[in-house]
Amino acid sequence: MIKNEESNEPALKQQFLVRAKAMSELPEVFRCQQVTQLLCEMLALGVRDEAEIFKTAYGDPGGREYWGAHLSEPIGAYSLAHILSVHVAESAQRLESARIAIMRAFRDAAAAGEYWFVGNTSPLLAVEDGQTNFEGLGKVKVHPRAAVEWLLSKPKREHLVPESLRIFLQSGGEPINPKTPNAPRPVTEKIAEHFVADYINGEQAAARRPTLKGLEAAAKKAHMRGGRDYLRAAFRQSASVEVRRGRPPKSSTKIAEK
Repeated sequence: MIKNEESNEPALKQQFLVRAKAMSELPEVFRCQQVTQLLCEMLALGVRDEAEIFKTAYGDPGGREYWGAHLSEPIGAYSLAHILSVHVAESAQRLESARIAIMRAFRDAAAAGEYWFVGNTSPLLAVEDGQTNFEGLGKVKVHPRAAVEWLLSKPKREHLVPESLRIFLQSGGEPINPKTPNAPRPVTEKIAEHFVADYINGEQAAARRPTLKGLEAAAKKAHMRGGRDYLRAAFRQSASVEVRRGRPPKSSTKIAEK
């Protein structure tokens, strides 16, 4: 039986690649979800090739657009746990255990008062160690990037973050056009607002104080071009950061003069 499954793997993989190719033209709101489901189905059949699916659906084996989409806005805690587990589980048999481990980690984070939850966390706090049913947690949401950064900051939890997602975050956490990987990206007001929110969430998750200097360094690392005024305005207007009124600090003055 095992031999037959192994002999059919190339044919199964090709079928999945055909489906991934069809997803490449979908709007991102559908594409990222369907790619996750496709990888889940592959896992159930013992076929694993995340990089090839990413390359076929996105033109990038690292899946930067995929991760960028999943981390772009608040998401259900259980949904995020499912997405992560699909990528970290080594087999279909370990999928549920990975998902449960992530949900328990989120419960512990909620109990510790982590800031990246959205809405009432009472249902999550009620999760017990032996619990496997999480249907009542549909309204508990998280800021996904901050949640993942929190997992990475904990030695006992970091194994719950997929390798491709680690690489995405370590390289700046922004999708890059494969044809021009080093081309600076122009900054619009909307991009600045999202970038600042992600920067602040990441710094707070790492127990660091967000600063204008740090923000501009992060923007440079992410190959962003221009938009300094947008970035500063979004930073100062953020409710998550206290900015002193009046004369700006010397470090900010020096940056402005450059």
